[in-house]
Amino acid sequence: ADQNIIAIVQQSAHAIARPVFFAVLIVVIVFAPIFSLQGVEGKLFHPMAQAIVLSMLASLLVALIVMPALAVYVFKNGIRHHRSATLAFMRKHYKRFLLFSFRKAKLVIVSSIILLLIALLSIRFIGAEFVPELEEGTLNIRVTLAPSSSLKTSLQVAQVLEEQLMTFPEVIYASSRIGRPELGGDPEPVSNIEILVGLKPVSQWTSARDRQALQQRMLEKLSMFPGILFSFSQPIATRVDELLSGVKAQLAIKLFGPDLQVLADKGREIEAVVQRVDGTRDVAIEQMSGEAQLVIHPNRDALVRYGITVDQVMSLVANAIGGETAGQIITGNERYDIYVRLAEPYRDSVSAIADLILKSPTGAWVNLGDIASIDIATGSPQIRRDDVQRRIVVQANVEGRDMGGVVNEIQTRIIEQIQLPEGYVVTYGGQFENQQRAQARLMIIVPLSLFLIFLLLYFAFSSAVQALLIMVNVPLALIGGIFALLLTGQFLSVPSSIGFIALFGIAVLNGVVLVSEINHRVKANADFTSAIFYAALSRLRPVLLTAITAALGLIPMLLSRGVGAEIQRPLATVVVGGLFSATLLTLILLPVLYRLILAGAEKATR
Repeated sequence: ADQNIIAIVQQSAHAIARPVFFAVLIVVIVFAPIFSLQGVEGKLFHPMAQAIVLSMLASLLVALIVMPALAVYVFKNGIRHHRSATLAFMRKHYKRFLLFSFRKAKLVIVSSIILLLIALLSIRFIGAEFVPELEEGTLNIRVTLAPSSSLKTSLQVAQVLEEQLMTFPEVIYASSRIGRPELGGDPEPVSNIEILVGLKPVSQWTSARDRQALQQRMLEKLSMFPGILFSFSQPIATRVDELLSGVKAQLAIKLFGPDLQVLADKGREIEAVVQRVDGTRDVAIEQMSGEAQLVIHPNRDALVRYGITVDQVMSLVANAIGGETAGQIITGNERYDIYVRLAEPYRDSVSAIADLILKSPTGAWVNLGDIASIDIATGSPQIRRDDVQRRIVVQANVEGRDMGGVVNEIQTRIIEQIQLPEGYVVTYGGQFENQQRAQARLMIIVPLSLFLIFLLLYFAFSSAVQALLIMVNVPLALIGGIFALLLTGQFLSVPSSIGFIALFGIAVLNGVVLVSEINHRVKANADFTSAIFYAALSRLRPVLLTAITAALGLIPMLLSRGVGAEIQRPLATVVVGGLFSATLLTLILLPVLYRLILAGAEKATR
């Protein structure tokens, strides 16, 4: 009896070794495109791809080495079959569907094609984004004052805003940061305030149902202060947006050109256009003017008359107002420069500066106002450049719509409504730029991976026709994934694209399992149709178990509402929805196609 069991196990292991080996290779190739992703999306999904690839390689060793040895001990007393009422019920109805599909083969094929076409046409109604917005449980409010605002003014405004925010029952704390730190990680002026707002769990909120509604209520209350610009985001999202485009917003519309005034004028026009686009919020243009500047223009005719050089005038202004280093103070490892300059009463106004005195080479004492014009003018707080070109940015966040749809509408309106002079160019950055880069990379890598899978299937089955039959599972899996996104109101994003990649692997594996069994039955059975029919019935359990196991593992991701669930939910939605369509259509359509396409070849060989 032991020898019989060993022989049976050896035969079974030998029979499944080839398809199992190729199945694992297929999964590894399917997840290879994920390793090509870079940036934020790469950091998010590289660990998942590594875990799946390593676990599949480990499972290959277990299936081919460990499981046969365990089977010898477990089944040494024989194999007992337990009849399942649920499986018997499913087999009964599956027989009916299978017989019907054999009789109405054309109807089944045409229906599948129509479903696929409807799913592909539905993509335009789904929309696209980079990654879903993560709910962090905190808010980051960016407050922009006039460029000429002093530190004292910013401190006073910050305190008032914090007090107003603390009146909301959802707020735990409100902490402000003004200007830039000593290490220069955030080069912001003192006219910029960032308020970090801690929130209670959403289940304890009373004045709003979600973050968007709470932000709107906060904006309405804070808008009582005129001349202040507010932008709502979250701490991690703000940092990610800033790393992507240098702007603390989801979308950055950059206008490049040589003239600052033209940039400012056209930037305001673009800002007005973006504000009218449905789905945009917190639309703001970079501050290009409003900074008070002391401008001193030397009168060269007067300088010549007194024999004073321009350098003397500039040295007086620099040393008297800005200060001159006179030494250092050393405290441990810290060193502080000592600056000497005029006392504040002698430099705090235009008239005081005009009364500064210079001595000419002839010995005459001259007031600065006699040899130079002194004015307070309005200028640019900062001139920003990308790739050595001057630029201005209109920033915006997106709410209630997909990023791709918003950007497409903005592009169309800017082309139609704004005439840009020659030499001025508009580009789009932020999450949209990352989304386009990731999609472009996947559009190259995924088809290449599918082609490699086809080659593996060809080598595994020694038939291009059978390899194509199994690849039919890929578009079948698309149907359920697309409909799942459409029904749940989610967008096509990098996580959902990763979900489609995982779905392709599972769908192809089901096809390999079914076609392998059909081939085995066809070789051992004289009746071609009966062989296909009973092979499909025998593979009902493993195909269903594969799909149900994968779906059950993803249900926690579908139901989770914790921090980070927003990124994983599109992946789980695509896989679960795609498994439904791929499993159903694989069990029905694949046997039908096998019977129609390979029937002639089978008759010829016999």
